[in-house]
Amino acid sequence: MKKVINTIGLFLLLTSMNSFAQTSNEKFQQAVLKGRELLKNAKGTEDFAKSANYFERVAQVESKEWLAPYYAAYSNLVAGLTSSDNAVKDQYWDKALIEVDQAAALSNNNSEIYALKGYIQYMKLSVDPQNRLSFMTESAGSLATAKSLNPENPRIYLIMGQNTFYTPEAFGGGKEKAKPILEAAAAKFAIFKPANELEPSWGAERTSELLAQCK
Repeated sequence: MKKVINTIGLFLLLTSMNSFAQTSNEKFQQAVLKGRELLKNAKGTEDFAKSANYFERVAQVESKEWLAPYYAAYSNLVAGLTSSDNAVKDQYWDKALIEVDQAAALSNNNSEIYALKGYIQYMKLSVDPQNRLSFMTESAGSLATAKSLNPENPRIYLIMGQNTFYTPEAFGGGKEKAKPILEAAAAKFAIFKPANELEPSWGAERTSELLAQCK
């Protein structure tokens, strides 16, 4: 009888733990989806900063989930992109670099994280190219790592193509050099499917915009 009671008790404990895990996971999923909606509807620097703040709060609660600091970093990246003040850009991108490293600490061999890091590093270069050439090497290294982890990730090719697009022809860049890289990005976006609705899916529209400028 005692053995039966112990077995029932263990069953109830495992059921309770599983139920808690599912509830916690569902709460995180809903939190990320809400944040993704904030990102989708953001119109300018202030909106993207609010999105970053939201994901930062989620990251504090869900400290083992890489997606929260990833989207915080992405939000800060775009907040900087939509600002016209270089000092403000720098502040947002410094935060983004910290957050993308937080994401990497939680999911080290992750192509999406290294691709985003390469994007942020290149934008840090853009603020002061003459004095920040080291960021060009760092960006290329991050993108190479992203590609080695998942060569089918279309965001890698978008970021590489975009970097090439905005690099002066004298330094090996320009629209002509960027076009085949962006075409590769477009081809990969056409067949890309994220593992689930929470994972990164951005970039196809930006690829089309840049390709249109290459014609």
